[in-house]
Amino acid sequence: MAPSSSAPVLPVSVIGLVDLGRLIRELEQLENTMSSEHLRTGKEEDAITLPKISTTLEQVAELNHVDLAYQHNRQSMLTLLKQLHKEAPRAHLSFSADPQPQFMMKVVTWLRTNIHPHLLVAVGLQPGIGAGCVLRTTNHFFDMSLGSRFAGSRELLMKRLREPVPGQSAVPDPLQAIISPEVPA
Repeated sequence: MAPSSSAPVLPVSVIGLVDLGRLIRELEQLENTMSSEHLRTGKEEDAITLPKISTTLEQVAELNHVDLAYQHNRQSMLTLLKQLHKEAPRAHLSFSADPQPQFMMKVVTWLRTNIHPHLLVAVGLQPGIGAGCVLRTTNHFFDMSLGSRFAGSRELLMKRLREPVPGQSAVPDPLQAIISPEVPA
């Protein structure tokens, strides 16, 4: 069965450009291997056994109903993946620490369901954001981090820290305690 003329369906394990590039390279290598096997043995395409391929490439073939044993299917899929590599919408997500793969798959699933089915996500690290994330696209910036939330509320936070606690006469200044600590006699 030949792939559709529209862009291919991507599994959630293909998160960003790196994953898509890896998939393209594997498909090119498969094409080279199958073509050289056909030339060397003279066997027909369907008589040649496919070499072992990655789970991701198996998922792409299955999702797009493509039989990779046939050269025209491999070539069509390769063309579509290369086009997707050039034209797919992209977003960049920054976290304070490396996100777990399962979490990223959930995020990519949501983004592809609600934003665009071929959205590619690059993941970066910004330790200063604390918790949350920062999302950048070509024309938007969304700062959903705890750091930005606290930055906007710094004065309120400092005021609340200096307020007396009910039942105590006054809250000692923490800086004063550091500068001149009381030494017991």
